[in-house]
Amino acid sequence: MIYDFRMYTLKPGTTQDYMAAVRELALPIRQKYGVKLAGWYYSEIGELNQVVHIWAFNDEAHMAEAKEKVSKDPDWIGKYLPRVQGLIESQKTYLMMSPDFAPVPA
Repeated sequence: MIYDFRMYTLKPGTTQDYMAAVRELALPIRQKYGVKLAGWYYSEIGELNQVVHIWAFNDEAHMAEAKEKVSKDPDWIGKYLPRVQGLIESQKTYLMMSPDFAPVPA
């Protein structure tokens, strides 16, 4: 498995709006292309307004294909991106590799 680990810093007070957009739009769009949600977390203590997404892909080919399809999806372009772009202050993205002994998300 390959994991796309993303950490976002959101504008203060926008975490719930961001989570709603992910729940309603981003998650179903990604799932349509076989992307699995391996983890999704937000901060309550410490550095606030932090959100972490972890998206699982079968391999590099699946990741490339799914990311291309998601980026061209009309709901992604027309609904999701406009809804969240004003909520995000910064983003960090990491490509994480998984060893054969690690658990696989359902």
